[in-house]
Amino acid sequence: MIFTSAASARIRSVLLCVGSAALFTLNAAAQAPAAPAAPAAPQGAGAGDRPAPPQGERGERGGGREGGGERRGGWGGGGGGGGGVAGRGMGAFASFMTRFQPDFMRRDVPLFREQLNFDDQQMEVVESLVNDYDTAFGPAAEESQGKIQEAGMRMFQTFMQGDMRERMRGVRDSVEADLEQMEVENGAPLTEEARRAFWRQRMEKVGNEMMEERKATGADLETKAILEEIVAEVNRWTAEKVRMRKEVVSSIELLLTATQKTDFPKFERFLRREKTMGNAALSGEGTNLFLVIDEAELSQPSIDAAGKILDVYEVELDSALVARDSFIEQSEPKMMRVTLDGNADAARALAERQIALRKGVRDVNDRFITQIAESMSPDEGAKFKKAALLSAYRRVFRPTRSSEAFEKALQLADLTPEQRIAVTALQAEYESQLRAANEKIVATTRKDEPAQRLEESERLIGVMAGTMPPTMMMGRFMGGMSDPVGDLMDERGKMGTKYLDQLRSLLTATQQEQLPKGRDGGRNAGAFGTGKIADLPPQFQEAAKAADKNKDGVIDEDEREAVFRNMRGGPEGRGGPGGGGPGGGRGNRTPPQGTN
Repeated sequence: MIFTSAASARIRSVLLCVGSAALFTLNAAAQAPAAPAAPAAPQGAGAGDRPAPPQGERGERGGGREGGGERRGGWGGGGGGGGGVAGRGMGAFASFMTRFQPDFMRRDVPLFREQLNFDDQQMEVVESLVNDYDTAFGPAAEESQGKIQEAGMRMFQTFMQGDMRERMRGVRDSVEADLEQMEVENGAPLTEEARRAFWRQRMEKVGNEMMEERKATGADLETKAILEEIVAEVNRWTAEKVRMRKEVVSSIELLLTATQKTDFPKFERFLRREKTMGNAALSGEGTNLFLVIDEAELSQPSIDAAGKILDVYEVELDSALVARDSFIEQSEPKMMRVTLDGNADAARALAERQIALRKGVRDVNDRFITQIAESMSPDEGAKFKKAALLSAYRRVFRPTRSSEAFEKALQLADLTPEQRIAVTALQAEYESQLRAANEKIVATTRKDEPAQRLEESERLIGVMAGTMPPTMMMGRFMGGMSDPVGDLMDERGKMGTKYLDQLRSLLTATQQEQLPKGRDGGRNAGAFGTGKIADLPPQFQEAAKAADKNKDGVIDEDEREAVFRNMRGGPEGRGGPGGGGPGGGRGNRTPPQGTN
């Protein structure tokens, strides 16, 4: 019932190329897990999404508070992987696929004994309840998901009538040709803003023509009729899922002793982190600082020093998660309803509230990163903060190729004392520049990301309501919108390349060969690795071969942008959404080593 990851990628690629308003439904159908008996970890979940350790262990591994460590090792430990960003580009519907994730799984059963001290008789009842839930939930979720998937495919077809693909490809080629001609006539390259404006103007023109054609053929009405089916099924399934969860919870509550009733809210907070931390759409929103503390390998005194702050963090984070998740669950069907009714103001208000609540979760994490770090010694606090920022803003803080090159250079056995002094001094200068660049990128990310998600929502809503051209779904992918974070990443990449060149100038030819290959490029550097076409993923090789002007089998710096232009059909010089989604934590795919 589910697309393979390769099929999902192909569908999304086609949707981006034609600007289809079916994006959110097909993404939901392609990505949502079908909830088998032993399901894979949900998107964004990582090592945190596994059974909790015995009481008294620190986080995931050990060293809880004296007296049993019930909160650090139990309520605090684990809980929600680092949080990949769910459904990026889906705007207000970013959490749509989570509706098909079960609230309870068979692997959750041991948690009741470990966290609530259930006896054998209680465990027997819990196991029966969860098994019955799992048996019923899987087929029900799969059936509902299948209905939505089938409707999404039909809706996709309403945007693919006629020669749409060839037409969009022709538009891309004609825009590229016109831009090149304009630069020849001007005798100089166009500014980035001029290129964006030209693309935006041309895509709006084509999009308006498509809107008129859809109205003339009745395709717009067909799309809305299918959306009505999806709204009805979403509402039906949501109510059914809530009912199934309530049956389990109410039955379990009947088993609780007085002590267990007192501890049950903590247990629910623990499960909430397990299930929902990864449902993030903003960088830092899916970061679990309990998991960060465990992975940072801090000393026990540091963990103890942060204990009271972590208690407060646990409660505040849970409050933000409850507010976010409950509103999003209620608002997504409403969003579809008001979209069908053409009430753009109501749709925008719902989208704005969703973003505000997501920011609320992110802000709790950002605030407590500082507070927890300040409760520790300077060295331990710095170690924790580094790990937390990497989890929250992985795209920004993962190692750059230049950083790795400096580390490798200082490990060279034949490095002379004079070279070592020069390399160390250059490394310190680079790291200082890198810290400043990263701080600027994070600040811009925090400001731009919520606005970008709202922008995505507005475009998606407008296209589905028939008030906005389908080509608007391309947004930043086609270079028509500004991308402040991407621009800063490009600047940082150029800075890194400059220092990498300086580093190489300090080394012999033999020593240079031992450094990581490639240049420290910007947002798109990660896809190329060594630069050898043969080393690229198969789906990228055709585009790379077409851009390989000198036919040497390696993507050089001046060929890099052409590869991305070939792959995405956008104007030269514009990166896509960036290598590696925001969000951080172990919920993200591990990026290629050395990318920027």
